[in-house]
Amino acid sequence: MRKIKNVLFLCSGNTSRSPAAEYIAKWLKETKYKAELKDVIFDSAGLYSYYKTPREGTANYLKSKNIDFGDFEGKQITADLITKQDLILGFEEKWHIRKLKRRFKNLKELENKTFLLLDFAEISKDNIEIPDPINFEPDEYKRTLERVEEGVTKALLKIIEINKKS
Repeated sequence: MRKIKNVLFLCSGNTSRSPAAEYIAKWLKETKYKAELKDVIFDSAGLYSYYKTPREGTANYLKSKNIDFGDFEGKQITADLITKQDLILGFEEKWHIRKLKRRFKNLKELENKTFLLLDFAEISKDNIEIPDPINFEPDEYKRTLERVEEGVTKALLKIIEINKKS
């Protein structure tokens, strides 16, 4: 894999998992991996985007970690946004990866740069999807975002390794 400079987190509506992943990645870059990730840009989008702000559960989770997400504005995935990315990380195979590839079937580069977050992070071979927490109780919503954080943390370490070799 070539050097990774642009990473996009993709979920359904860009209100729960993907904004959490984007801002956790930015926070880890600033607090732990500033030198290693200095040239890497993190972003997020949704296959659909109806709202411009993160859901309350996501906002509460990020606030509990003192992660600033004040400049977040939800957006929908576009061909231009895809083309700019070196790596696209989704959370569900059927709802994110397959739909993305079907919607943008003319973009051949999608095949080699689109992965499930937990698969790319090499966390598990069995349970590699992170479900949408939209209707979850607060404790389950929090546990979902903890899985997102674990995946992002390990994905960043993998990106650092890939970039060292490139």
